[in-house]
Amino acid sequence: MRAARIRTAGFLVVLLTGLAAGGVAAQAPDQATPPSGQRAAVRDRAGLIMTHAEARRRLPNTVSDAGVAIEVHGRDLRSTATQLGRQAQALLGYLRAQNVERLRTEGTTFEPEIQELRGQPDRIKGYTGRITVSFRTNPDQLPFVLAGSLENGATALGQFGSSPREEEVEVARRDMVEEAARVAVGQARAIADTVGQRVAGIELVEVDPLPRVEAGLPMEGYRMDRAARPAPPIAAIASAAGDSSLSVTVVMTVRVAPPG
Repeated sequence: MRAARIRTAGFLVVLLTGLAAGGVAAQAPDQATPPSGQRAAVRDRAGLIMTHAEARRRLPNTVSDAGVAIEVHGRDLRSTATQLGRQAQALLGYLRAQNVERLRTEGTTFEPEIQELRGQPDRIKGYTGRITVSFRTNPDQLPFVLAGSLENGATALGQFGSSPREEEVEVARRDMVEEAARVAVGQARAIADTVGQRVAGIELVEVDPLPRVEAGLPMEGYRMDRAARPAPPIAAIASAAGDSSLSVTVVMTVRVAPPG
């Protein structure tokens, strides 16, 4: 028996031709009539309705992740490492005093600075030492922490942005899944009623994709080298955390059968 497909905006309904007509499709004269037991089995087969619903939320950005870096230059490896260690110790001490979260050093590197000489082998004229530190704080405190980092050993600011906490996203996700599932079931029942059927059960439920967090693009990193002499205090740059958009889609396939 051929299946008829009914499409609506956002929905796909698959019903047996016999069910949509309220009975079994007529047989051609030259075809054998199936036994009554088979006719009853065909009549009782359920069709399928596939529907989907999306739930959205906007959550305030309550945390900001940032990265700062230290870059130093020295004539030899030992002096370069000593200077880098001194500035790193000052920076980490300052950040700990600000009660930042997830404080971590991402990596430490030393690279030789090569001088090219005409007609002679290249020589090492010094070394560059770098270290990157990442941390998390609240958006209101972020501008002041970044400014203070530059006054306590950091020479550059990396990319940074704000977002909701992971626990807040997870709570919102559960709520959105429940909301989208209720809407999908309601849509399936409405379509089933329209074609004279009833929802007989749920065949499949998919939650896809995972919540998408759509926030503003992170600020491009920029570099601020420290001067050789003491620099004046650096003013904090104002910023606004804003909010993020989350969404969850539930795709549901239900079985439908004749009423009764």
